[in-house]
Amino acid sequence: MMHFLRRINAEHLYYLFFTLFLFFSAIFCGYTRSTNLFHLSGIVFLFLIFRNKTFRDTLLHKKQMLYGLIFCSIYLLYFSLSTLWGDIPSNLESALTHSLYILIFVAMVAKILSSEKREIALAAIIFGFVALALFLIVVDYQNLLTNRLMSPISPGPSNVIDVGGYFSIGIILSLLAFKESKKAVFIITASILFIALLLTQSRGPFIALVISLIVTSHYKILSRKNVLIAAIALAVVITAMSYIGITEMVIERFQELSSQVYLRLSIWRHTFEVISPDIVFGYGFDKSLNFINYSGEHITTTHSLYLGSMLKGGLVGVISLLMLLGYIAYRALCYIKEERRFEAAIFIFMLIFYVSQGMFNISNPSESWYLFWFPIGVLLAGEIKKAR
Repeated sequence: MMHFLRRINAEHLYYLFFTLFLFFSAIFCGYTRSTNLFHLSGIVFLFLIFRNKTFRDTLLHKKQMLYGLIFCSIYLLYFSLSTLWGDIPSNLESALTHSLYILIFVAMVAKILSSEKREIALAAIIFGFVALALFLIVVDYQNLLTNRLMSPISPGPSNVIDVGGYFSIGIILSLLAFKESKKAVFIITASILFIALLLTQSRGPFIALVISLIVTSHYKILSRKNVLIAAIALAVVITAMSYIGITEMVIERFQELSSQVYLRLSIWRHTFEVISPDIVFGYGFDKSLNFINYSGEHITTTHSLYLGSMLKGGLVGVISLLMLLGYIAYRALCYIKEERRFEAAIFIFMLIFYVSQGMFNISNPSESWYLFWFPIGVLLAGEIKKAR
């Protein structure tokens, strides 16, 4: 393999494999064949770091990337080591392997989004999400409307809320790509993804999307022209929703929001009761909840990444998470000052999304790679190298 890489342009090969992974993993969540593309791109990436000084220097000379990867490493290492006081200490090797994969993924995202291949990488992700959205609209339409469940034939995440998260990130990326390229196709992709997001009837991703875009918007966006465009777009969306018959369903979903809040609060209260006896270090990587809620549901997850990190890693785990998120929040503020607001919006979306959603985020390629780790990679990219 190394001899083969030395004889060809390994950097081009890295960009090719990783772009293909970004596209296919946006459609096929956790499928082995798309994961193999990550392994190939990771091997070439590591080869370039060890054998190509110019490539290596582009990473080592970016302090924001190095600091971010250090905070990622602290978080990942601590929770990997937490397997030692958990239920299955033998899972340490698996947790460390997953952590290494995630660290490489974050570095590769940051690298490609700061390179001349940035637009291609963004387009690959966006069109991957659009392909998944079109599949759901065409094939899984009735199942989503009737049951709000993903069918077994769906290639994306199994949880409809995570699918909504995918589409929300795709919408922000489409707006970002349109801002940078002025290509109208990205307005079309944003529209398709928005329709698909409404079809999922997922309140959490929708609310997180709206808040993230509002919080990161410049006050000048409220011009007469933009307000008129927004009003027209809203009218078109409402008309389309009425035509396909989901308006009443979406309204009903938001009317149910208050009861869902009480369900979440009851889960979080029980989580605190479980955590209290071992608040400092938590119960280890493999710990999950196991109780029947007042609604009759069998609850196994905290329905919050932040409480999940406390359950598994205690206060020390939460501090490691806050150190990571605190640094990325600092990077988001820098991006806002540089008028790179959509990238900051992706991070704000992730923060809000994981308040009430999410399994734990250390794993093989899965939905958390796009919903949690990808936004971190985006904020570590730094200065963009323009295409020649």
